[in-house]
Amino acid sequence: MSQSPMLPRDKIIPWYFVMFFAFIALVDGVMVTLALRTHTGTVTDHPYEKGLAYNAVVEAAEAQQVLGWSSTITYHAEQLHFTLHDKTGKMLTPTQATARLSRPTQAGMDFEVPLKNGLAAVKFPLSGQWDVRVDATANGQHYQQTQRLVIP
Repeated sequence: MSQSPMLPRDKIIPWYFVMFFAFIALVDGVMVTLALRTHTGTVTDHPYEKGLAYNAVVEAAEAQQVLGWSSTITYHAEQLHFTLHDKTGKMLTPTQATARLSRPTQAGMDFEVPLKNGLAAVKFPLSGQWDVRVDATANGQHYQQTQRLVIP
């Protein structure tokens, strides 16, 4: 049997395998670095306590549904508007209302404002998505509503 002579270009074929795995290791290193720098790992604060209180949350949601109330949350001209209606459509005036504003894409930006007559002057520190959760009390009943707003 005769062997064909090895050409110079054939000598670098094993290096293609080395370069392939080096490239994969480089990409994995970049992905791990980005993951560690951008995600804090915290999904919710005090998850155990929230889990224990879950039945109370379900009962409150069912009680709110029985009321048949509806609400709207809007933001225009740096004013947050909250309106609350009973099941017949009559406007209700909350005796107490608070809006909790949180940024779902970034931790540490949450704040809350009291709503007076359903209005609050709000200047968002950043544009983008914000979750607004309004907790209100009217006619001795608790009501909450959450809505996502996109702030320009």
